[in-house]
Amino acid sequence: MFKKVIKLFICRAGIFTGLLCVSVIFLATGAKIKDNPQPKILTEDMSKGSIQVVMTIDPAEIHLDKDAILTLKITSPSEIEVKMPDLEDRLIGFIQNGKLDKEPATHAGKTVYERQLLLSPVISDEYRLSPFPVTYVDKSKTPAETSWFPSKPVNFDIAPVIRGNVEKDIEVSMKPVWIYPPFKTVASYVVIFISAIILLMIAWKLFKRVRREIQLLRMSPKERALEELAELLAKDLVTKNLVKEFYVELTMIVRRYIEREHSIRAPEQTTEEFLDAVSNDQRFSREIITRLKTFLEAADLVKFAAYHPESDAITRATATAKDYVETDSAEGKVRQAAKGGNN
Repeated sequence: MFKKVIKLFICRAGIFTGLLCVSVIFLATGAKIKDNPQPKILTEDMSKGSIQVVMTIDPAEIHLDKDAILTLKITSPSEIEVKMPDLEDRLIGFIQNGKLDKEPATHAGKTVYERQLLLSPVISDEYRLSPFPVTYVDKSKTPAETSWFPSKPVNFDIAPVIRGNVEKDIEVSMKPVWIYPPFKTVASYVVIFISAIILLMIAWKLFKRVRREIQLLRMSPKERALEELAELLAKDLVTKNLVKEFYVELTMIVRRYIEREHSIRAPEQTTEEFLDAVSNDQRFSREIITRLKTFLEAADLVKFAAYHPESDAITRATATAKDYVETDSAEGKVRQAAKGGNN
């Protein structure tokens, strides 16, 4: 007896559970159907007399993200032949992307003409089908009579973006909204900006270098040598204990001056080769050769023998270089004047 009661209880519980599941599924399905109603079809009757003209558009409301199908169906007595109108230039707010004409079908003394258009909505102030002429030929009369009548205009509603009640905190604003660019875009802009700065810096340095070279080329050998000497003293190499480097640059200033002024390749020659080259040159007096020999040999001791001169010796070497450039330049002008007088 107890076992029968248990079985009966389990059976009833199973039936109740099954009914409950079916109810839940029905309610869920019903709610889904309610939340997602099928789109409606707009129908407009434009008939006149014995000619029936019916236009339908699916869906009834225009969605900018969906195409619409417009169907024009004309039914007339079989003795009346209807010419299907061209609607392409009658549509406002649409692009016609397709057209399908069905073969006219006659049944029970009626002929049915049907045309379907595939329409793509575009952004427009209005969506409208303007009046179009319906042309027909009545063959029941002798002779056959051609006539027409206009349709009525049809305005289509555009579907709202949000259906139902709009929350109070939602505001409609036409102001532009800033959208943060992705990280890759920002990174690419930063790289481009940094690259542009680097290129500008390189271009500026090149410009300064070229401008400097042009200024030096426009200088006389004397002006250029004195300019280089001023730049050397501005480096203050002696105070930084870079005496050897100071003497290397100091002697090169004198050698480059001689090369520019007298066309002697002094920067590429050793002291002995240079002194041998100028010993028979009339432009170099014995006194000048002696001063240059003393100057260059003292510099060689510093450059090659690790000799560290006193500050007075460094001052005298600087003065010798400057004095030679200025004196030689003045003597050169005198020689040029003398040559001009002899000619």
